[in-house]
Amino acid sequence: MIAAADRFMVRKIGFTAFDSETLVAPIESWGLDDLIAARVRVAAGAGVTVLRLTYPKGAFEPFYDPPSRPAPTPGRQLTEIVRRIAGSARCRRYVVITASPGAYSSTNTTPIAGVGVYQASLTKKAYLYSHLLVTVFDGESFAIRQNPYATFQSRLERAFVPRKDFDREIDSTLFPSSAVEAANSAALRNGARAVVAESLDDILPAFLRE
Repeated sequence: MIAAADRFMVRKIGFTAFDSETLVAPIESWGLDDLIAARVRVAAGAGVTVLRLTYPKGAFEPFYDPPSRPAPTPGRQLTEIVRRIAGSARCRRYVVITASPGAYSSTNTTPIAGVGVYQASLTKKAYLYSHLLVTVFDGESFAIRQNPYATFQSRLERAFVPRKDFDREIDSTLFPSSAVEAANSAALRNGARAVVAESLDDILPAFLRE
């Protein structure tokens, strides 16, 4: 299930929240969902059948933008959504690709998350980024399987060999002035596809390893 590929975040980072701006560009035509599904298939390996489940547009909005009333924890919220989408599919496990919970917020204090581009007012440097979260659910119990990067051993390893980041500097002239300009930019589309593929190829194998 892919819940991070239909929006491209355009974030201008100022000195304060009042100087910052976040735009959201619709990028369904970029084919990032197909790309992500393809990288999952590669990571799963030969002989493993990978089905891509469809779901209604907006199905993951309660996860990204929970209602003002008391809402379940992000993990429980995501589990409930995945259960509904899975229905009677009866897969051995469900792989869900999301951005961080704050990625779609309309405020200017949101973190850099999901897929997008940002530019800092101070340096004027622009970066494409892919900050995606992989969650794997057991197909029967819908329990969330342990994050392989959250174990004591993995944390110890990262203390000596930090994990790569996936922020790629681009020509500052490519930073878009509007959501429409971002959505229509072939350079941003191609760059985003490349950084998404690179990031998933790096993190997915550990999640799909038995």
